Amino acid sequence: MTHRSVFHRLGVCVAAVAAIAAAPAFAHHSFNAYDMSKTETVSGSIKEFRWGAPHSSMVLIYLDKDGKQQVMSVVSGSPLAFSKQGLAPRDFHRGDKVTVTYHPNTSGGVGGALASLTLPDGKIYKDAEVAAAGAPNAPAPPAGPPAK
Repeated sequence: MTHRSVFHRLGVCVAAVAAIAAAPAFAHHSFNAYDMSKTETVSGSIKEFRWGAPHSSMVLIYLDKDGKQQVMSVVSGSPLAFSKQGLAPRDFHRGDKVTVTYHPNTSGGVGGALASLTLPDGKIYKDAEVAAAGAPNAPAPPAGPPAK
């Protein structure tokens, strides 16, 4: 066996391992768990905000249509996506009154994927990752740097 043949086989093996390793990451970033053709909006208060990779998330307390207190979880963009829009962990506080627009879970369960978030000071976060996924009703990412 020649050196060229050995390196070729080694290269094919490395490429195959890389492709197999990348499959879970690709599947993870799928939005199949959410009905991307629908959006729902709810106002409530932040119970918890998790600033973390690969996605941040929040737990929101809100009143349902019958006036009963409910809790929902919404997955959102990466910390980098928030930072690019001028937001930082210090912008999210337990008890903050917010408005959330989201794509509901396809399972029918409460919660979903964040489309936009309006904070008490009026700052609006639009999830560019959801917009990039091609959601028909997704808000477009901001055109430029956030207003100060």
